[in-house]
Amino acid sequence: MNRHLAASLLVLISLWVAPAPAAEHNATRLGNPATRFAPPLKTPEDLRGMLLTPALQADIEQILRQGGYLGDLQDFRDAAAKAEIKELSIPTGTLLPSMSTRLKKRPVLLHDIRWAGKKPIEAYEFNFDSKWRRYRVITPKPCSNFWVEEVLPPPAPVLSLACEAPAQQFLPQPLTVCQNLGNHGNISEPKAVLALSIPAGAKLVGTTGTAEVTADHISWNVLDLAPGASQRVCATFTAAQPLSFSFSGMALGDHAAKVESQCATRVVGIPAVLLEVVDLADPIQVGNEVVYTVRVRNQGSAALTHVRFNATLEDSQSFLSGSGPSPVSAAAGNLAAEPLPLLKPGEEVLWRVVVKAEKAGDVRFAVEMRADQFSRPVTETEATRQY
Repeated sequence: MNRHLAASLLVLISLWVAPAPAAEHNATRLGNPATRFAPPLKTPEDLRGMLLTPALQADIEQILRQGGYLGDLQDFRDAAAKAEIKELSIPTGTLLPSMSTRLKKRPVLLHDIRWAGKKPIEAYEFNFDSKWRRYRVITPKPCSNFWVEEVLPPPAPVLSLACEAPAQQFLPQPLTVCQNLGNHGNISEPKAVLALSIPAGAKLVGTTGTAEVTADHISWNVLDLAPGASQRVCATFTAAQPLSFSFSGMALGDHAAKVESQCATRVVGIPAVLLEVVDLADPIQVGNEVVYTVRVRNQGSAALTHVRFNATLEDSQSFLSGSGPSPVSAAAGNLAAEPLPLLKPGEEVLWRVVVKAEKAGDVRFAVEMRADQFSRPVTETEATRQY
């Protein structure tokens, strides 16, 4: 063990102290009955019994106060009774930051002790937490003295927060956003508040757990989050129209620092269309007019753009007129409606095409509808008997 290790130890030892210069003391021998704190130790249970002996409690408290102990006395006693006790060997030459002894039977804490004995010190060690600080207790076996030192950095919960949401979601399916709160510290976080924003255009329809909801955010209380543990909370939203949503998360503990998260989802519509072509009268006598209606309904959740149709007339019919939400023109038996810029979800438009029955026959009026959202045309054919 080197000087760095010695500085991390807390030791109370009973020893004979040789003359030494200035502030540093040299210790060469352990177990002097006149200076040791209590009789030698053979087992961890001997250490527990010594630290919990009622007759020694006042002396133990004196050493704790002299060493600047800021924890709770009951935490120290609980640790002495239950903490895991480990073996420790302190090499010769180690500079100990402090140690206890007795001066005329009174408990005294010395500082900067150089262990100059011929052999390493065999000792017991245990750790414990108190008042958000971590302490180490080391007691040499040859003398029942103890020493308590604060271990840095102090124990603390360290929160992490991760947001989970699909990159894309289709209308009208609900959208679920989850937050995973973890504790990567070395002690529990007694209470953390976790919040998730509600973006404009999103409607909250449900949450997991017990949550408090305001107009713009949801919050959960996460209690007693142990080291290495995590808790997942989720919120489900719906949207009335395609939008891009950004979700901001935040968690803050009673003792842990604030952490934040961010995720986003693009809500998109599904293009779908209904095309109907109908002749208003059938059969039709040659020389009379045939009226066809071309009805287009946006029955999806995405807007349709550049909606138009084309139709082909057989030689037994001739074009007379066309009307509707956009002009209809004809050239060499081919009809075309000028594109509509936009057809919103749920909207419907209707064109009216009038032709003349020129010859008798079993006629087919074939229509192709196109929009930017479809890679191929939607087709519909209406049969008309002309006699």
